[in-house]
Amino acid sequence: EARAEIARIRAVCPDHAGAARQEIYIDRAEGKIRTQIVHLRAFVAMLEEHIAVGDRPDYHRVFLASAYSLLGAALTLTGESAAAVEAFLTSSRLETTREKKAVEYSNALFASNYLPAGQRAAYAELARGYGALYADVRPLSTPADARRGHARLRIGYISPDLRTHPVGTLMRPLLTAYDRTHFAVYCYANCAEDALSQEFHAAVDVWRNIRGMDAAEAAALVYGDEIDILVDLAGHTQNNCLPVLAYKPAPVQVTGIGYFNTTGLPAIDYMLTDVHVDPIGTTDPSFTEEMLRLPHSHFCYTLPEDLPAVTPPPMERRGYVTFGSFNNFSKVTEEVLHLWRALLDAVPHARLLVKSKLFGSAEGREIAAERFARCGIAAERVEMRGFGPHHLAEYGDMDIALDTFPYTGGMTTCEALAMGVPVVTLRGESHGARFGESLLINANLPELIAETPEDYVRLAVRLASSPEQLRTLRMELRSRLERSPLMDAHTYVRDVEAAYTEIWKKFVRAAGGI
Repeated sequence: EARAEIARIRAVCPDHAGAARQEIYIDRAEGKIRTQIVHLRAFVAMLEEHIAVGDRPDYHRVFLASAYSLLGAALTLTGESAAAVEAFLTSSRLETTREKKAVEYSNALFASNYLPAGQRAAYAELARGYGALYADVRPLSTPADARRGHARLRIGYISPDLRTHPVGTLMRPLLTAYDRTHFAVYCYANCAEDALSQEFHAAVDVWRNIRGMDAAEAAALVYGDEIDILVDLAGHTQNNCLPVLAYKPAPVQVTGIGYFNTTGLPAIDYMLTDVHVDPIGTTDPSFTEEMLRLPHSHFCYTLPEDLPAVTPPPMERRGYVTFGSFNNFSKVTEEVLHLWRALLDAVPHARLLVKSKLFGSAEGREIAAERFARCGIAAERVEMRGFGPHHLAEYGDMDIALDTFPYTGGMTTCEALAMGVPVVTLRGESHGARFGESLLINANLPELIAETPEDYVRLAVRLASSPEQLRTLRMELRSRLERSPLMDAHTYVRDVEAAYTEIWKKFVRAAGGI
């Protein structure tokens, strides 16, 4: 019916911008990703032609900014990361308000994390452009805030994901098991609340919902609460609160847990990390934050309450090994695919199981199949699945999980291990690329970390040829995980609180306090 209405509009006005954009929204809702990109490119060309001849340029620029944003999202989904980054940056330049420019710039920075290693150097300084958007903002906090003298250090957590979300799950220990004699916890939720939000609401000292507030208003609220350390949990993810932190409403500001790269925002002082993601002595000049290294893990995993039972390795009933990856397929670069092809060549009867949003539509599967074919992976050896209601149970169809690189898995790796599936990861050479390494070290599984791409293949082949080892791992991984530093909530919370105490004392000393 909507398409019929669009056709009626076009019969009167063939180049109606609103009708063209609405058709693209329908393409997206129907999962027609290839059709959507074709329509978007035609839409962009039409709008640029109108602007070039002076036909209502301001009106058409509004639609053009939107078109480039939609194009960036579509290209990200299909794995065309560099083109996606450029589309989002173009959208940011076309937007006329700082708020909207920042949203699209965040989209560009997030998409840049999907770039293969060889293309990343060209974008190393990109994040600093985000900070430049707020260069004229005057900070609310000053060194004088060191003299507040609160009986308990006030920690503020700000995020759109204080709800049923991977970040919400990872935050449970910090919001329910903190030291109430030394710390007061305030939460600033930029989201609709659900059952997990309500649990957090009841657990912390102060809960505030800032959904719908503009950045200046939310920053004034945080400053009025006299927060000592404000912790951003979203970075450049969707609906993030970085514009609030740009006002520096707390004298010490930290980012981490929900994002794995620099924010580019000078108002943020520290990046929460660990000694495995950022070994002592290493520096990354592209980061605007100082590394705040925890001695174990930078996040704490908690087993889901509805975790299905572990099943025997599927190779025992199928007669062949199934490698798999449930990571977002946008993380799967050509280098990853070539390595997976080498692995499948080395294990002739093995299959590959992948699951991602892209595979939920016929056009998405066609695009992925073309990428597999270009890298020499036969279609009959790959099963592509979209999202379903029994996500964790589907690990029962996988023998060995293959991590992506340089953008590694996080929660997907934890879930695979919890379901008894060993995960092979590649040691990285940068902050974000070392997440898989840190995770496996903290899960007491360093033997699953490959030093080189060749080791990655050899390690996976060795596991595939060891059915007894796979069965043993299948039955033991969950209990090993529960006894590991990755799930040691008590130690994790104490480590984080020790870090907070250290950076607050450092701020007070620098401010001339005692």
